[in-house]
Order: sequence, then structure tokens, then C-alpha cells
Amino acid sequence: MPFFDQKNSFSPFSGEGLIAGKKRAFKVVSVLAAVSFLFMIIGIYISFFRKPPMQTIYYLSQTDPNAQKEALIDPQPPQNKPEDHQMPTESDTRLIEQLEKERENFEQTAEAFREIVEKTTEPETLIQSETSVQPENDALRELQQEQDAENQKKLEEIEKLHQERLELEKQKSADSNTADASSSASEAIKPSEENKKAEDKQSPSPKKETAASEKKLRVTEPGKPIVPLFYQKDDLPHPDLVQTNLIASLPDFGLIKKSASQNIVPLHIIEPLPELRKESHYGKLPIQHKGHSPFSAYQKKLEMPPKGPYIAILFSGLGKRDNATQAAITALPDTVSLSFSPYAEKLKTYIADARRTGHETLLDLPMQQGAFPDTDPGPLGLVSGLPEQENRKRLYKVLGQDVAYIGITATANENFSYSGTQMKPFFEDIVTRGLIYINGTDNPRMPVFKNTLRPDVHIANEFHRAAIRARLEKARQIALKKGAAFVRIEAVPITLLTTVEWLKSFAPTDQKPVPEVAFVPLSYYVSAQKEKEQ
Repeated sequence: MPFFDQKNSFSPFSGEGLIAGKKRAFKVVSVLAAVSFLFMIIGIYISFFRKPPMQTIYYLSQTDPNAQKEALIDPQPPQNKPEDHQMPTESDTRLIEQLEKERENFEQTAEAFREIVEKTTEPETLIQSETSVQPENDALRELQQEQDAENQKKLEEIEKLHQERLELEKQKSADSNTADASSSASEAIKPSEENKKAEDKQSPSPKKETAASEKKLRVTEPGKPIVPLFYQKDDLPHPDLVQTNLIASLPDFGLIKKSASQNIVPLHIIEPLPELRKESHYGKLPIQHKGHSPFSAYQKKLEMPPKGPYIAILFSGLGKRDNATQAAITALPDTVSLSFSPYAEKLKTYIADARRTGHETLLDLPMQQGAFPDTDPGPLGLVSGLPEQENRKRLYKVLGQDVAYIGITATANENFSYSGTQMKPFFEDIVTRGLIYINGTDNPRMPVFKNTLRPDVHIANEFHRAAIRARLEKARQIALKKGAAFVRIEAVPITLLTTVEWLKSFAPTDQKPVPEVAFVPLSYYVSAQKEKEQ
């Protein structure tokens, strides 16, 4: 009775009653959970451990029980007994022989047709079969259609040239027959006049040649993807190894070192200025600061501006060959600007030595040439297939070199800038940092961005004395005609030696105390061109 008395001693709605109710509920739930868990364990035990194992019953027939038991123990594949074939009759053999003859005839005719098709296949059908597959992408489909049209034009031009060649051969044969008849009949015509007439007949007029070459060129504006243009340069002379010996045609670095200028005036700034650089993940990048730019700070000041025609010369690709680089720094006049490769091991030393000898300095920008990866510009080169972020990182690694330079020189004959939309952000980044940009070709048909400096003459191939002299002479004629000219030369030993010899020909003499052409740094040429445009 005391238990019930204790239970009823307080109200169930009081705090003690609520607590007691919760305790009783917890005990009931715990007991139910324990019982359910016990039943679950018992069920698992019965289902997995007390269940009888699976048995397989084979119902064997009573005809041959031993054979079927052995087959169950060591099963063997059923033995297919060969069917009893009847011997072929005479009619069957004749039919077989007839079928064999027909098969041989069919193979012979198929082989004959195959040979005929191979002989009659033309390039036009091959090109059409190659270009018949249309890509799924619309942009690729448009490019494919343009390529098909260009291939068709090329085939038409080849056919026209073939017809013209046949006509010229017919004219030559007719002219030779008439010349033989006329020489036997009359001797009044002079040989010189006959040669002039023959040359006029054989060689087409220059107007026709220029018209034909212009048809091959397709002018495009920057900002659109374009195809590399066919640029027919001037007819250069052949190498002069036949007229001289091999030893005389080779460069002599001894002569280059002896021709080193004595009166050297170093530039005012050798190392880059801290205020014109900004720290980044890729080094200290050049910037403009308070109206000053790397171009204005690191350029060569010209005390006496030329009064007549002048030429600016830039040697690019230096730093790859140590002997050629040292020769260019010491032998070339201080008015010649020098551009160095960022891959040079002694880049900082080369640029410091060049500025101490009075040369303006630039940096080469590696860029894609031709098809990648056949021509790999290296880990710092701009490549068309890479994302813009990767190409920008490579550009910043080039710009972040710890040297003083006034601009960037594009790789010779590069094709990365053919797509204006691809090159535009990088070009704008270079120009906004106060640097100049030198184009990689002298092709007048190639579109360029505004404020891009394109050389009038670019010596990037045909590295022999006769061709180099011809290109330098063309630069002199351009300077005399227009008042100024810009020459870019790729630094190889033969171009260095030939250029040094050509520069010596402009030295003042008693007959010509004032040379007809003066030589200026690249910065003076850029500033003068900007003044003319304004």
C-alpha cells in the first residue's frame, strides 16, 4: 500500500508526475526495442543457418545409366557423325567446272575494270573525293567550302597555265621556222633587233604579270581569320659562288672584329628602371608611369637629326649564336638596333653589353610558324591551338625579363597573327605598356594593326651575298624615293658580314663628303613616322 500511496501522493500534471511518466514511457520503449531485436536475430539465424542446402536432382533414364553417369562426371561434346554423302555424278562435275570458269571470267573482268579506273583517275576527282565529306560544325563546313573553292581555282589556274605554255611552245616553233627562212632570204635584220623582238614575244608585259599575281593574292582586314597570303618577292640574283671561290663567300669573323668601332658612346640607362616595372607572378612587367614609357626611357637620343634620306636597321634573332651575337654588338654601328631571343642563356649580359656599346635593344617574341608541332616555337611561343590564358602567360614570361628594351619583335614569317581576333588582345597589351611592336614580314598585302611597324625590306631567307646586297640596295632606293626606309635583318654570320661591308660603302670620302643616305636608330624612325601621320 505504501507504493500506491506514494504514486498518488502527487498530481500527474505536476512536474514530478511528468518526469515519472517519461521514465515509464522510456522503459516500455526499451523493452519493445529489445524484444524486436531478439526476434530479428532469431529470424536471421533460421533463414541463413537452419535452411537446408540446395540440391540438384538429375533424372537419369534406365536405358543406359552407366553412360549417363559418366557423362555427368566428365561431360564431352556431342559427336557429330558424318552424313553419308552420295558420290557426285557426271552432271554434278560438269556444273562445278562451269561455275569455276564463270568465276575466273568474272575476276578477269573485275581486274580489267580496276586498271581502267586507276588510269583514268584525275586530280580533280581526287580532290572532290577528299573534300566530299562535310563536317558537322557550321564553321568547319564554311572553311571546307572555302578550301574547295580555292582548290577549284587552283585547278583552273593550272589548266590555264598549261594552255599558255602550249601556246608559247607553238609560237616558239613558228618563230624559229620563220627566223630560219628569213635569215636565208635576207640578212638586213640586225641580231640585236631580232633578240629584242623575240624577248618581247616570249616575255609577257609587266602589267599582265602584276595582274596575274594580284589574282593570287586575297586582301583581308585584321580582325578576321585569314589564310597565309602568297607573296611573290622580287627576283633575287643567284648565289655568286660560281664567279668566286667557296672560301671567299664564307663569313670571316676576323674581319668583323677588326671593323669594331672605336668611338663608342654608351646609352644613359643600362638596367631597367624600377618605376617602369610592376611585380607579377611572371616577373616584373613593363608599365607606363607619369608620362614615361619604356620606349621613351630606353631609346637612343639622336643629337644631330639627318637632313636627308635615312635608313633604320634592326637585327633580330640575336643570342642564339654566341660568336654572331658578339660580332653584332662590337662590329655594327651604334645606330643599328638589336633584338635578342628570350631563350638566350646570357640574355641579360648580351643586352647590357649592347647598350654599353650604344645599341637600342628589343626582345624577340616567339610565335607559331607554319603547322604546329612541325615548327615548335618553344615553351614561350604563342601557338594558335592553345587557350588565350596559356598564351598570355607565355607572353608575360617574355615581357618579364629583367632587361631594358623598347619593344617586341615578332618571329619572322609567323602565322599566329593571321587571325586578327586571336592576336588583338596580345597586341593591345604590348602597346598599352609603352612598347613598340615590329611585324614579322614585309609583305605589303598582309594586314597589320594600327601602330604596328612593318619593315620595308625584311631579309629572312636567301642567305647569300648577291641576294643580301640586292635587298639592301632596294632599301637604299626606297630611302631615296620616300625619304626613309626600315630594314629588318635576321642575324646569321653571312648577313652580318655583308651588312658591315655595305655600311662601309657609305663612309664619307673626298668625292662625297656627305653620304647620300644616313643611318638612324629605330626609335627615331618610329617617332618621325608618327609625326608624319599626325
